[in-house]
Order: sequence, then C-alpha cells, then structure tokens
Amino acid sequence: MTRNRKTWKELPSRTTAAHRALVTALREIRECSPRTQADIARDAHQEPTTLSNHLNGGRIPDITLLRDFYAVVEKDASAAGRGPLPHTLDTLFELRCHAKKKHCECCAVGYPTVSEDSGPEQPASPAVENPGVARARRLRRRALRREISLPPKPSGVPVPLRHGDRHPADAVELSWPETRLVAGYLAAGRKHDAGFLLWQAGMSYAAADIVRAVTSCRTAGLHDAAEAILINVAERADRQAVLNVAAALGGAGRHEDVTFVLSAAMRASR
Repeated sequence: MTRNRKTWKELPSRTTAAHRALVTALREIRECSPRTQADIARDAHQEPTTLSNHLNGGRIPDITLLRDFYAVVEKDASAAGRGPLPHTLDTLFELRCHAKKKHCECCAVGYPTVSEDSGPEQPASPAVENPGVARARRLRRRALRREISLPPKPSGVPVPLRHGDRHPADAVELSWPETRLVAGYLAAGRKHDAGFLLWQAGMSYAAADIVRAVTSCRTAGLHDAAEAILINVAERADRQAVLNVAAALGGAGRHEDVTFVLSAAMRASR
C-alpha cells in the first residue's frame, strides 16, 4: 500500500533491538495515515508529545495507548482506500512484549530477573495471594489476543421450557443485541471479530450499558466474553470510569463481577 514517507529521527544508541523493532513497526503504521501526527494523537486520546515520544523510541507505549493509536490509523487508512496496515495489532502486542523484557543489566527497559537463591526471600506475588488476580491476568492476555471461547454444547436434545418455567434472566440476553452477534462470530471461528466487539464494549460503553452487556453474555453462557468485556473496562485510562462500572455492577447485584473487574484493574495498573 502507498504510505506517506517521513523523515524520522535516529533512535537513541541505548535503544534495544527489540525496542527498535517495535518503533519501526509503529512508524510504518503511522505512515499509513495522511493526517498530521497531532490529529492522530488527539483522536487516540493522547498528547502529541506522548505519541512523538513513542515514535522516537523515548518510551514503550502502554497497551491502551498502543491500541487506540492503531485503531485511529486503521480507520484513516480505510477511509483513504489504502488497504490493510503493514502490521496487525497482535503483532504490535508481541513486539511490545519483547521490548519490555530486560536482557542484561545495561538495558533500560523491562523487568530484571532474579535467581531463586539470590538476595532475601521475596513476598508472594498478588497472583499467588489472590487467585482472582491470577485468573484476571490469564483472561486479560486472552482478551488482548482475542481468544474467546464458546460455551460447551449441552449433551442430548434440549427441551424448551414452558413459558411459566423460564427464568426472568432469559429475556436479558436480548437487551444487548450484540450477544447473538458475538455468539455467531464465535460459532463461525471469527474470534477476532468477536474480540473487537467485546473490546469496543469494554472501552467505550457507559456503566449501565456495561452491566447490560455482561449480564447478557453470562445469560447466554458466554462467560469468557463477559470477562473479556470486564478486562477491557479495567484497561481504561480513566480510572474513575472503572470505579463507576464497578459501582454499577454492585448496584445490579453482580458482586463477583465487581471483584473480577477490580482485580483486573489492579493488575493492569502495575
């Protein structure tokens, strides 16, 4: 596809090979938008200086900022008829993961590794102390990779319940129309399309709509889908919005979902 070739600054000498690969991919994606960098940054909910810092190797972007940047450029490229972007969002997540790793003491990014017999004994991690955090962490990774599963099919031939025997919650499924669409995507093996709908719900819906979507998915047996929505809620940069969703879930009596989204948010903020 045709791109707007830019003259980029040379990356700092201390930039690792993995970080260079991420920045190169980000620059190639940015060139797919005909708009100014300031316009892209504004629509991606970040300061122009922040985006410039990411594109010049100053800092590795957070997942939320990376995802918003990609969505804006993808929309621009589509509107300009320029075809698909040179890298997928999943590829960017993988490059970011590699860039965050610390390979030696001279590296400025990532996390240091400590041998089991060096230094004083370390306290147990939050994931060990709280199994809910561990589950949220696993599902968060799956949501980012858009790996959502269908509920297992019941054995035997289902017998429809009489109208008077139906649970009142059965009608809730229809309160979020996308529930059936998500289930259809999953049945057709279109996990990426299902994941996009769940990401969009978690990142942009108001608190009341989040409660409706989560309840609908759980009613339909799509528990991984419901938790993917909550994980995306936890990824929001606006922490007050996360608390508003938690409060709305609590008001609806969904206390386990409150615990889940707060555990995921605690993990996302680390």
